[in-house]
Amino acid sequence: MMRGKRRGMVVLHAVFAFLLATFVLFPFAVMLSMSLKAPDEQFTSPPYLIPHRPTMENYIEVFGQGSMFARYFLNSILVAFGTTVVVLGVSIFSSYGYARLAFPGKSVLFTLLLLSQLFPLAAIIVPLYRIMSQAGLIDSFFSLIVGYLAFSVPVGVWLLRSFFLGIPRDLEEAAVIDGCTRMQAFWKIVIPLARPGIGATAAYILFITWQEFMFALTFITTQNKRTLPVGIFDFVGQYETNWGNLMAASILICIPVFILFLFVQKQLVGGLTEGAVKG
Repeated sequence: MMRGKRRGMVVLHAVFAFLLATFVLFPFAVMLSMSLKAPDEQFTSPPYLIPHRPTMENYIEVFGQGSMFARYFLNSILVAFGTTVVVLGVSIFSSYGYARLAFPGKSVLFTLLLLSQLFPLAAIIVPLYRIMSQAGLIDSFFSLIVGYLAFSVPVGVWLLRSFFLGIPRDLEEAAVIDGCTRMQAFWKIVIPLARPGIGATAAYILFITWQEFMFALTFITTQNKRTLPVGIFDFVGQYETNWGNLMAASILICIPVFILFLFVQKQLVGGLTEGAVKG
């Protein structure tokens, strides 16, 4: 009787997992199918998912003469990796301070840091734009990086603080007794032990900045400085949309994220889970 119930639960979970995967992957499958179809196949009735005559013409046109896609790709790499480096630099030291040091108002400041995540991006983008405009930073990659710090640093501090709290203080104290300074113990003991958390935080920040659209649309006004999420609108015209090229560009935007996730999925999932549990 119990074996039958377990088998039924396994089947139920398998069916639910299949339906969930189908729901999540179906839009991507449609996007991939559209990118491989010629214009005369894209809107046939009835529609079909597998192209009858697959073609790479849409991908070739995305990188064709006069296309800015390669430039947008480079811009996104510079902004995403630049933001990740800055966020890690700020978050590592800030989170260590919240985890190890005692100072007045520590709990209040940390609570305010987390509460800042409750504000929607649409509510902070206008004041940030005015600050950037008065500082003369509009239409620069630096304005994007600084703007992204507003919503990425609190997450980075929260995640890394959880990891630092999970590292025993005794290890640092033993290193200090052996002759290390507090900073040497931090670099030689704490940082290597927190490497999974740092990797998970870096991957998460890279993911969210790679796909960010609202700040990139607002702060960047020159075409050759656009990032990918904004740049793909080159394929959307006033009177018509080149759906094949648009879908091909969208696939190309997703590929770097998929590849990165394949390499860091264990660290990312394990890191976020461990950090959440310890936090």
